[in-house]
Parts: sequence; C-alpha cells; structure tokens
Amino acid sequence: MKNQPVIAVLFPGDMGTQIAKALIQHHFKVITAGEGRSVRTLENIRNSGIIDTHSLQETVEQADVILSLTSPEGSMKVAESVVSCLTMTSNRPIYVDLNSNTPALASSIEKLFLPVDIPFVNGAVMGASKDIPDHAVLVVSGVLRHWFISVFDSVFRIKDAGEKTEAASAYKLLFSMVNKGMNALFFETMTAAAHFGILDELNESLEEFLPGTYQDLIKTTPTYPQHISRRIDEMKGLADMLKDENLPYLIASGTAQTFERVSQSGIFENENPEGVVETLQNFKKL
Repeated sequence: MKNQPVIAVLFPGDMGTQIAKALIQHHFKVITAGEGRSVRTLENIRNSGIIDTHSLQETVEQADVILSLTSPEGSMKVAESVVSCLTMTSNRPIYVDLNSNTPALASSIEKLFLPVDIPFVNGAVMGASKDIPDHAVLVVSGVLRHWFISVFDSVFRIKDAGEKTEAASAYKLLFSMVNKGMNALFFETMTAAAHFGILDELNESLEEFLPGTYQDLIKTTPTYPQHISRRIDEMKGLADMLKDENLPYLIASGTAQTFERVSQSGIFENENPEGVVETLQNFKKL
C-alpha cells in the first residue's frame, strides 16, 4: 500500500467528521459518499475538506482504507453495502469498523468480508467526538491491528487490544459499563431526589463529599441529552454480550432500562445543557 493511503470515512457524522479532519491535517486524502446522506452530513462534508465522490461505488473503488463510523445498529448494513460494491471492482481496501459493536457483531462483519478477500480490523472509539484526536483513544484488535497502528499512530491515540478480533468491542463495552453505569446510578438518584424535592441539595452534597466521582460526572453527564439513544444501544449490546458468555449482566441491563426511562420521559428533548447542574435541572420536570 502507498505511504499515504486514500481513506474513506463512512460516514461523516460528528465522530466521523472529527476523525476525517484529523486525517486531513496530517495530509491524508479523505473521501466519502454523500449520495443519500442527511443535510447535516452534507454540510460536514463541505465544511471539513472531505472529498465527496457522491456514490458509494465510486468511494469503494478509490479507497485504500474504509473507516466505518456509524451507529452499532447500522454497522452491518454499511458493511453489506460495501460488499455489494466490491463485487463490481477489483479494488480491495482494508475495512476498519470503529463502531461500538458487540463482539458477536464484530465477528459477523469480519466473516462477511472473508469471501471477497477484504482485510478486516475491528475497533472502537473511547471518548467523545470533541476529544478527537488529542484525548480520545482508538482501540483496535485483530491480526492487522499492527498495520493500523503503524499508519495512524502519528494522528490518533491508539490502544492495542490484541489479536482476537472481538477484543476491541469487548474492551469498549466493558469500559462503558463503568462510566455509563455510574451515570445511570446518578440519574436514578436524581429522579428520586426530584420526586422528594431535594435535587439541588443532594447535588451540592454529592459534589462536596464525592468530589472525585463528581468530576467524572461533569465530563459525561452533559452529553446525555444528545446521545442517550446511543447509550441505550451500547448498554443493551453489553448486556447481550455478557448474557451470551454466561456472565452476570444485571447492572448492564439495568443501566439500559434506566436510560430508556429517562429518554421516554422526554425531559431531555430540545435540551443542550452546558454543564452537569444544567443537565440535572431537567429532572425537576419529572
């Protein structure tokens, strides 16, 4: 492969756009398929320096590396669409899935590419899109992970999760259980505090007596109004993974249920809080 491979980003949502910008800053050519994408995605393409080839077929034919950056529920559909395009070209790009998939889904995607002789790297992103590239970490696994690390370690922070393909997915989900489980505990607590009319007082005491934990919550809590649906999917995926492996999954399942109840309550609709206190004020609507 050439020293500076052509990178296809599928697709430039918040995370994909930030990854694409970091690659462009390091002089990589970044392409994508804008055909059929949302107005917001098309704006991301125009404003970030990504080259729009318009069609997925053209993107697959030009790419040396394809980075899949979509939702976990959309990752298989993107992979299937790429496989369909590959039947009409001799180009054989490396496919890197950076979605928060379950290990089982990562294995299924890898198997999908075997008949068309496409190298596969499994991965996940630890951190928010705003943290790319300086603070977020790309976790990768599989036999080709060393290649990915050697090409992109000057652009991103990368963690090697080992040779087993599913390892990066398990790593991301298990890490998520800790920080998202803590948020679920906090949300459940604040739901009860709002019920008893002591939300502000309890919040002040948590900040005073659990300062370290509260600092962690400051980093994560304000992201939930915009991304709670994705958090639900991640925790459901984690519960499924643990259940399939005959491991305890009650906390993961409960975390997903707590997030679902908060989401269904509508307290975060049309909200864009700037901090943890502003986020928690929404629980007074319950």
